[in-house]
Amino acid sequence: MKPDMLLSAYRELYPEKAFPYIPVVKYSGKFRGFNANIKLRGSRLTVSLSKQWRGVSKDIQIGLIQDLLVRLLKQKKNTSNIQLYNAFMRNVHLAVPKTKSDPFLANAFSSLNETFFNGMMEKPNFQWMNGTRTLGHYEYGTDTISISRILQRDEQLLEYVLYHEMLHKKHKFSSTPGRQRHHSKAFRIDEAKFPNANELEKRFSKLKRPAFLRWFQ
Repeated sequence: MKPDMLLSAYRELYPEKAFPYIPVVKYSGKFRGFNANIKLRGSRLTVSLSKQWRGVSKDIQIGLIQDLLVRLLKQKKNTSNIQLYNAFMRNVHLAVPKTKSDPFLANAFSSLNETFFNGMMEKPNFQWMNGTRTLGHYEYGTDTISISRILQRDEQLLEYVLYHEMLHKKHKFSSTPGRQRHHSKAFRIDEAKFPNANELEKRFSKLKRPAFLRWFQ
């Protein structure tokens, strides 16, 4: 893929500056969903996008690249393209195929959906993951909730983590130049509605994990 989009993205962000890097932009099969990354090694600036970005509007892809650039360069800039990209990511779950499921997680989701969301939340993909570093994770680009197998030992704690990830699906994220926020005030208010939330928080300490690693986001 030609590096034109990277050059266009940079020039819109920094019209007064010459592009100081060797640009490389490529689609990669190593990513899931609508993921991407950016790497600067020496003078070589490489943007890698998942193959699913092929066919997506060029303006949205430029917004993605600009979002990666401002994070890499630690700038606080916003553009109409970045806004288009953020809007795309907030709604991409509507078009993502639902191909992964698990009976236990699906049943727990349905129960929580009825109790807290009036049964209105669309069912996402589900999968288990190994390890204890991350207990739960919601990925916007694949509409997937992943839950650590260690929680199979504690059904109530599992439901609490699953509820937390469902809140990520509900609230999405808010964006400010150079930053995304995944735990808004509304998110925290909803999180506190779970029965015995404070007690469940204390039980995380028994897993011997640092508090800042409780969640993926």
